[in-house]
Amino acid sequence: MTEATRACPYCGAPLTNPRRVQCGAPECKRQYRNERQRTFQAQHRAVSGRSYSRRYDKPRQKAYPITCAHCGQQATVTKTTAKYCSHECFYDAQYGDQRPCDDYRGRRNRPRWKQAERALHAAATGTRSVTAWVAGQCRRCGSQFVRRQSGIGVQHCSKLCQLRDKAARRRALEAGAEPAVTSRWRIHQRDGWTCHICGDPVDRDAVVPDLAAPVLDHVVPLARGGSHSEDNLKTAHFYCNSVKRDLVDGWSALAG
Repeated sequence: MTEATRACPYCGAPLTNPRRVQCGAPECKRQYRNERQRTFQAQHRAVSGRSYSRRYDKPRQKAYPITCAHCGQQATVTKTTAKYCSHECFYDAQYGDQRPCDDYRGRRNRPRWKQAERALHAAATGTRSVTAWVAGQCRRCGSQFVRRQSGIGVQHCSKLCQLRDKAARRRALEAGAEPAVTSRWRIHQRDGWTCHICGDPVDRDAVVPDLAAPVLDHVVPLARGGSHSEDNLKTAHFYCNSVKRDLVDGWSALAG
């Protein structure tokens, strides 16, 4: 074995390899890399006057002295076409007291409730609004809504009701039936919120999987060629509809 003639400058361990400058321990490696980086940065600053950075970093932006067109103060900007020293001076010169927002960041920085309040006020006074708002009764649940115009013919109070209606139409298409425009709330009102299978009233506030929750039952099931229209849809309990399955005659068929 070669006799050690040197020691690690960081931890004092013997160096048996004459080509090594540190022992190879993680902490000694870290100290050695840091020392090399400090030496390199010091040499680079002595030549260029600044520390070395990655080659793909953007260079420093140029500075141009101007006189603000609004307040008249001297300022330094980064564009040759700039006329104002700050956003505040720009908004003061453009809008005066009628600024879009107090912090000069435009309409997007206002809360959504404030945007809706301004839009509804503009609609009520007959002035033009940035976004159209619609009001009506949900085709599925029957609740009154006021919401943003997101498409042609807004008929649902929320995205959830819209997705549930789409799922019902998709199920009808998969069964080979032609889906028609239906309103769950209108069908329940027509049937007096009474189950057509057992004759008992349904619980209006209950939701599936509650056994008394109101659902729509296809009198002639889709599996037997029934249509997805209001003429073939009636109110039923979730329990009654589940027991009936795809039978046509309801409880009479079950009893038989």
